[in-house]
Amino acid sequence: MKKLLLPLVLFIGASACAHAQEAIEVDQVNFKSLRDDWVQMEVQLQCGKNPDPAARDDRYVSNIKVKAYLGYALKEKGQFDFYTSEVEIVIMEQGDDNNVYFYLPGLIVERDQLSSTDPDYYFVEVSIDGKLQPVSKNARSSSLRDDSVLASMKSKADSEASKNEHILMPVYLTPVDYVGRVDKLPTFLRKDVRN
Repeated sequence: MKKLLLPLVLFIGASACAHAQEAIEVDQVNFKSLRDDWVQMEVQLQCGKNPDPAARDDRYVSNIKVKAYLGYALKEKGQFDFYTSEVEIVIMEQGDDNNVYFYLPGLIVERDQLSSTDPDYYFVEVSIDGKLQPVSKNARSSSLRDDSVLASMKSKADSEASKNEHILMPVYLTPVDYVGRVDKLPTFLRKDVRN
């Protein structure tokens, strides 16, 4: 009986883990310093099974929004600059690994003496069909491991980022000279080019 019980417990545990996985997971976030002080933010995404019972096909996830939040400490103690940018991905298929890139212009980094590697705070918010997904540990900086600190930073960024609106740019709005190496891009919904 004990020999049969252990495989059953392992199977149930593995099934629970499989169901706990979100449809779109942030696998990793990387920052890279490019020429002329430009900063590249790379968000690596993985697509799992679509949990929506009304989905056309559970192997596909569509209407995916990825929003980046960056917070940089300024020289004045206690002061921060926040930057946000959002892209919409048309569709991903189960098993897809895609990357989304955002860029902070070098002259902003130089003027404000910002770190050209990692910001002080960052996190990535993912929504599917307008429903926010839980923020995974891979989607946020180590300084935001506590959910209350994350909520505070998000609230502050949402209220203060408007002064820096459109400065953090998605890959498709960034001048090609500063894009750097990119790969595994998804299909973006480009609302900026519509009439």
